[in-house]
Amino acid sequence: MTPANPPAQSGLPASPGQEIEGSASDWQSLIKTLSQSLAERGIEAGSAVVLVPYAQLMDVGRRAWSSHRPDGFAPRFESSRNWAASLQPFTPGATDLSMDMARDSLVASAFIDRVAPARADAELRAVMVTRLVEAARQLAPLAAAVPPEQRVAWAEALQQSLLPGPASLQWEGLVATLALTWASTSTYATDVLWNPQASPGAGVQALVVLQGFQADPLAAALVAHWGERALSLSWRVGGSRASGWSLHACDDAEDEAQRAAACVIARVNQGHQPVALVATDRLLTRRISALLHGAGVAVRDETGWKLSTTHAAAQLMSLLRAASPRASMDDVLDFLKQAPRWPEASVLTLEQLAREAGVSQWRAAVRTASLAHALPEGLVEILSELQSPRSLVQWLDAVAKALKATGLWDALQADVAGQQALQVLRLEDGAARELADIGETAGDSATSRSAGRKPLALFTAWVRDVLEGATFMPRGTGEAAVVILPMAQILGRSFAATVVPGCDEVHLNPSPEPPGSWTAAQRELLGLPSRETLARAAANAWQSLLRMPQLDVLWRTQELGEPVMPSAWVLALQAEALHDGQDPRAPTTLVSAPSAPPAPSAGDVLPGALSASAYQDLRDCPYRFFAMRQLRLVDAPELQVEPDQRDMGNWLHAVLRAFHEQRGDARLGTEADRAALDQLALETAAAMGLNAGEGGAGFLPYEVVWPATRDGYLQWLATFEATGDRPGPRFVQAEAVMTSAVGPWRLYGKLDRVDAQDSPEGPIPFVIDYKTESRKTTTDRLKEPLEDVQLAFYAALLPDDTLRAAYLSINDRPGSTSGDTATRLVEHTEVLEAREQLRAGLSHDMIRVAAGHPMPALGEGRVCEFCKARGLCRKDFWSVS
Repeated sequence: MTPANPPAQSGLPASPGQEIEGSASDWQSLIKTLSQSLAERGIEAGSAVVLVPYAQLMDVGRRAWSSHRPDGFAPRFESSRNWAASLQPFTPGATDLSMDMARDSLVASAFIDRVAPARADAELRAVMVTRLVEAARQLAPLAAAVPPEQRVAWAEALQQSLLPGPASLQWEGLVATLALTWASTSTYATDVLWNPQASPGAGVQALVVLQGFQADPLAAALVAHWGERALSLSWRVGGSRASGWSLHACDDAEDEAQRAAACVIARVNQGHQPVALVATDRLLTRRISALLHGAGVAVRDETGWKLSTTHAAAQLMSLLRAASPRASMDDVLDFLKQAPRWPEASVLTLEQLAREAGVSQWRAAVRTASLAHALPEGLVEILSELQSPRSLVQWLDAVAKALKATGLWDALQADVAGQQALQVLRLEDGAARELADIGETAGDSATSRSAGRKPLALFTAWVRDVLEGATFMPRGTGEAAVVILPMAQILGRSFAATVVPGCDEVHLNPSPEPPGSWTAAQRELLGLPSRETLARAAANAWQSLLRMPQLDVLWRTQELGEPVMPSAWVLALQAEALHDGQDPRAPTTLVSAPSAPPAPSAGDVLPGALSASAYQDLRDCPYRFFAMRQLRLVDAPELQVEPDQRDMGNWLHAVLRAFHEQRGDARLGTEADRAALDQLALETAAAMGLNAGEGGAGFLPYEVVWPATRDGYLQWLATFEATGDRPGPRFVQAEAVMTSAVGPWRLYGKLDRVDAQDSPEGPIPFVIDYKTESRKTTTDRLKEPLEDVQLAFYAALLPDDTLRAAYLSINDRPGSTSGDTATRLVEHTEVLEAREQLRAGLSHDMIRVAAGHPMPALGEGRVCEFCKARGLCRKDFWSVS
């Protein structure tokens, strides 16, 4: 993407970087009308207040007045909230609707507890709390437009029509009546505008209201309240449209984001500053903003984004997820990697050991002996302290203590978003006291669940809702070349260029859906804007947008493979436009250049020891050995929450090892063996975090087939091992770590099981390797006995001149051949000869590797289909086809 150049470097005159004071003709006409109206009433401009539809228009209006009326005093351009704040500071009461999710969610929860303390289950209750807050906030502008002393009567007149109707709408009616009651009994920051200090003639001689695209209930009520001293002015929307439209049909969301960013950069490089970037799709706008920041473009965002999407919120939530009793190993590692207290090296060590042990649950990790020495100091205690239920204030104190203990507190304090997160959650010293009595004040403390002790899950949900309900506004430094704003805030402003992405049928609907769950009749009764009203406001905003010069309109043609149509407004523009806009991105031509199969040599990078799988890699593909064994480019095992076939194999190995080590030479009978295996299976699954209580339902399929697997194994064992009246192999050890040498090369391996077979010459070692793969895969290994590497390699680890080796295929059902059983021993009949050939071949191959012979990528056979080094050898790019 072309970087943005300052105007001086682009050869164009420098722009002041300051937003133009709206359309000059609009402001000139409006200010002329305003001046004449005030003069006719004998009111000086300096004693008038002009209410603007949104706060960003205050400075624009002041600059417009000083430009057209440089002499004398200017009226005060204010928003209703700004005017109210200048008259009197506001602190909401304990149960007032405050637009602060931390407070409002607690009040709503207490209200729900009061009217339905025992009838609503937890999930329904959470939904009702969320909907109550949303409904009350939608009614708040209407309630604020009623004088405080008249609000209760206003609500009572509407209450009867909102009573629950059919049983199917009982909860909806309950939420509606609660929301109306809450909104009508709350005080608002703008209530001071109804007080004597803001009455007509008390300091302010005239009130002028500039109407927005959509009527403001409070502004309309104040106009009626001020009577002849009030003046309502509307913006002229329509008129001549600007020329220079550019319509851009994009492929998908990413193509749309890149092309929109390129359009913005092109306008900046042409000297058109500032550029308006209209936000119609939150995710798309975030992506465009990131691209612009990467190109060095200064951006001011007037829309903001949810605080929950910031890195600071992710840091805070990582602590709560890690403290959950059901936390996965990934949750805890994510938290550790963000906490400054613990060194990165210790965290990586814990992660490596956890992956090697296949531990996916934190509770299992705490009980795993191989991880005990790697657990970061103090971590278990910090997380354990956050698991017992407590009151909200106690929770906030405990979380603040944990953040300070882990070093995250200082990191949050150093981040603007982190500071806001600490503030909205009341985590700073003494701030939690504000929330202490809200639940008890709003509801009956004897029955209110919101005021009692909360478990960690409920507290975590509250924190998530608070962060979701807060908006983070990044601070801008200096003049911005690009301003991100909603379409409704185009009114009264003008920019050198405007870029509008997201103009498809989904994100730019000419008939937007009214917010909330209100019916059309309820919206009409309460005075909420109807669909038709919202459609007219949206159409006026679009028409105002079309008057902007240098307009780029973008939309995507498909979303996740599904076709998407442009907005109906865009279709109308397409009928008028002569051609589509040019893509400002510079095309890059790429020439296909097949790569040659690699054949590196690395005689000076040799592994310290060889395992059976390492030598198998060398025989399958020398390049695979080079990448995975010499360079050690091995994928780390996944810490999967749901168990897989690998976990099943590890679990079965551990169960059989514990069973034979505990059983020894004792022969207590099939029933005793079955009970012992069942007990060990449960204990091992719990220790590994695989059972349904900790690992989820993913291990249930293996639990279902366990009885058949167990019985098949015991049936085979009864005919295999030695008994008091029959000779046979005896168990010696499991998971035996063996080493040996072939010339200068050291071999090592872990043998699943080693038995001993009595003979006249003495005990003969019997190496057994467990296989839980399909029976055919196991038998195919020994179709060509001298080609099998694993058993021959294991045999080379033992010094004995005579030995036996076999695969033990363990399944839950018999194989397809006649007389097959669920568990079957597949013995290597030529293991001694295979051992000698392996020793000779290994010595020969490693001498060539050490001498620096090429290690070519063979690219043949089934080995390539599942090779982890395929992305390195670039086999898929050896030819153009």
